[in-house]
Amino acid sequence: MQLSEIGEFGLIKKLRAKCKNTRKEILAGIGDDAAAIKQGNKKILITTDMLLEGIHFDLSFTTFYQLGYKFLGVNISDIFAMGGNPKYFFISLGIPKDYNSNDIDELYSGILKIAKKFGIAIAGGDTCTSRQGLVLSGTLVGDADTVITRSGARVGDNIFVTSTLGDSAMGLMLLKRQKAEGRRQKLKFKTQNSKLKTQNSKLIRKHLMPEPIPLKDTSKITSMIDISDGLLIDLSHICDESRVGAVIYKNKIPISGELTDTAKILGTDPVKFALKGGEDYALLFTAPPDIKTTASKIGEIITRERFIIDEKGRKIKFEPEGYEHFKNKI
Repeated sequence: MQLSEIGEFGLIKKLRAKCKNTRKEILAGIGDDAAAIKQGNKKILITTDMLLEGIHFDLSFTTFYQLGYKFLGVNISDIFAMGGNPKYFFISLGIPKDYNSNDIDELYSGILKIAKKFGIAIAGGDTCTSRQGLVLSGTLVGDADTVITRSGARVGDNIFVTSTLGDSAMGLMLLKRQKAEGRRQKLKFKTQNSKLKTQNSKLIRKHLMPEPIPLKDTSKITSMIDISDGLLIDLSHICDESRVGAVIYKNKIPISGELTDTAKILGTDPVKFALKGGEDYALLFTAPPDIKTTASKIGEIITRERFIIDEKGRKIKFEPEGYEHFKNKI
């Protein structure tokens, strides 16, 4: 069967079945945001992410500094999604030989900026020549007192997200439009004093330099994932792993004023970006109704099936739509 038929998540499902955990110290393996391994009294978290030029980033509208910042940021988000603390980052690079060393210096400046913010040490890695485009592969190691997976959601839990959704997807669309129209301006954030002045720039920054934010108290959280592929597809991961259903309310999904205003100008629906856009790197989690949190409640866990309730109270079944490698056109 072609990969375009089964998609990224179908492939992961096949690999997960093929590579079944045989060691009892592996608490969570293939199919979660990070692997969790018990070592004595400690729980070690390990996550890895790849960013490929032409697939995950476009250097015609992304600076190396921004790319480095995002590169570590997406890994940090995975550790936060497991309830952990990020500590050590390993960097492997495939670099075209015609690159300037200053480009890699700038890349590392972005990495070190966000690493300092979260107290992460750069602990090693590897470099080699790439014949086609820049390749970034990062492995982030952390730890956790309690590991939170995607499989603990229970009927009656509420569903929460930690920030507005859809901003990154709109930011990416704006960058692509600017490039296509030949009117792009290459945004640079090389100094800590850089400030964005327009609402569009805020959306663009959300895409180029996402800011992962941990939850301060995870004691009552039953399941969690970071929103990297889109709300609908990532909530579906929780439903699949927990063997439950979900209902979410369209009018409760948090959407920024910048996204609302820009979508209105472009004549498009901001909710579509929030539901399917991806790369928000907000945390999506479930917890009992009595939890005290500043996160936005968007729905509840139910026994089975998956619905969106619109403004008129109508139930509409939703599918796991969002970004999926091998299926989506690049």
